[in-house]
Amino acid sequence: MAEVVVVAAAVLLLAAAAFLWEIIETRRTVRRARWLLTRASMAMDEARRASVTVGGSQLVDHLLGLVARNGEPDTDAAG
Repeated sequence: MAEVVVVAAAVLLLAAAAFLWEIIETRRTVRRARWLLTRASMAMDEARRASVTVGGSQLVDHLLGLVARNGEPDTDAAG
């Protein structure tokens, strides 16, 4: 009977060690995924800001061009 208890304890100890290893690997994967998502979010925010800035500057250029020409077509423009 004692041998069965020792074998069962050894099996449970190995199972606990394997489970702990899986938990550590999963936490490492989650940390990596969180880092990647943070970087992607930062890149998206930067792209959004750049898009708004470019769009805003194009709008300002267009409006200033209209004001400077008094609504007349630009004679230097192609097309």
